[in-house]
Amino acid sequence: MSEELNLAESIKVVSGNPTPQELAAVMAILEATQAEQAAEKKLAKKPASSWNRNSGNLRGNLLPGFGHWRAQYRPAKD
Repeated sequence: MSEELNLAESIKVVSGNPTPQELAAVMAILEATQAEQAAEKKLAKKPASSWNRNSGNLRGNLLPGFGHWRAQYRPAKD
């Protein structure tokens, strides 16, 4: 609400003689624009955390199969 008051206080008519309806229309447009910009700012995507960036590199591929999870960590027989 304070932002709307600041917006209304910061507007100054320097030329012409606008009617109250014209001033209300301009204020409505400016307030809608301000609200839209605030909504876009809230919806802006935050950058991905670097904690998740390399999570795929931390573990090996999962290979399905009976008993494979045991055999994966046994020493290889040559």
